[in-house]
Amino acid sequence: MSSSSSTSRNQLQMTCAQVREGVKLCDCDVPTKEHACWKITNPGRRFWNCQNSLIGYLHTRLKKCNFFEWKDAEHEEGYCKNILYSLKQKLDAKEDLFEMKNLRIKIVEVEFLMSQEKCKVTKSEKDISDLRKAIGRYMMIVTLLFNGLVFYVLKLGSDYS
Repeated sequence: MSSSSSTSRNQLQMTCAQVREGVKLCDCDVPTKEHACWKITNPGRRFWNCQNSLIGYLHTRLKKCNFFEWKDAEHEEGYCKNILYSLKQKLDAKEDLFEMKNLRIKIVEVEFLMSQEKCKVTKSEKDISDLRKAIGRYMMIVTLLFNGLVFYVLKLGSDYS
């Protein structure tokens, strides 16, 4: 997957690399940094690079170091398909988690609305109960008045006879 020029470049740079206290150093005696390549030819393949090579782009006064060395062996042919498949699975899982989070939020919103409606129903039931009691009292008053009127009419009728 890598070109012959990068292979020869790696071989040249390896002669300049040193390891001190478990840290890989390049020929300018700066600790190297590990990175991951995401070019189409080597997706996910790790490599070491001198920190000055990155600084050199930002500060022209500093000497730019060209140290580069692959950490991983060259990937086999199916590697790209496997890494793309695993990344797709991770993306799908994140989308599923996002969808589940949205559904949970909607459930909380619906539960809140249901509790508000339940309060309204409870208040309405209490109002209906109070109205039934009031109607019962008014019916008793009307019945007493009607009975009193009937009694009065009967009494008046008996006085005339």
